[in-house]
Amino acid sequence: MKCCIIGLGVFGKNLAIDLAELGADVLAIDRREDNIAYIKDHVGAALVMDFADTSPLSRLPIADMDAVVIAIGDDFEASLAIAMKVQELGAKRLVCRVLSPMHERLLRLLKVDRLVVPEEVAARGLAQSLLMRGVVEGFDLGDGHAIIETRVPAKLIGRNLKDTAALFKDADVRLVTIKRLDRRLLGKLLNTDNAKPVRRTLGVVPLEEPFDAEDIFVLFGPDKGLRAFLDDLAD
Repeated sequence: MKCCIIGLGVFGKNLAIDLAELGADVLAIDRREDNIAYIKDHVGAALVMDFADTSPLSRLPIADMDAVVIAIGDDFEASLAIAMKVQELGAKRLVCRVLSPMHERLLRLLKVDRLVVPEEVAARGLAQSLLMRGVVEGFDLGDGHAIIETRVPAKLIGRNLKDTAALFKDADVRLVTIKRLDRRLLGKLLNTDNAKPVRRTLGVVPLEEPFDAEDIFVLFGPDKGLRAFLDDLAD
């Protein structure tokens, strides 16, 4: 997958690095040389461009990119001008960071594929983790639904999906997968200063796989269902 990230503030920089680590071929663009110097060893290519002049984009393989992300966080006019330019150049999929309500309305008029407000996404995730018992991470999907990571509810420890299926069904909650401590490395970790526990993802959870006290559930469902499910099964 080929991606172009334009704007390397905190959001754009981390997005570019995450995509590269996941195997994407990333072209990163920013107007500041220090941002390019920081990221150049993490991505496939990085270049400096003055956002006030969109003409250099014509010399780049924008039409070959699977996605172009405009992550500019401080320049309303540059964001719009670049959005129009990459559309003109045949961008297959365009994602834009939203800077204000007016900016959002104009981007919608341009029929941008996806609009992102990083601060709102982070806030919703934190809200999930604060409001739901045992939640360590959350991602709001909109329309009252979320994916959350949570410690296994106390009343499910030692049980399995086969004999608890009714509990999940009644709450309209789905167990997506389980993140489990890799006990092969646990001994080594106990002898290592400041080491973080290593977890492996089980994939599709076997029906008769016992739930371990150290498991992290990845759950999907409506906000109210998830909250009730966790409250009912806690100690």
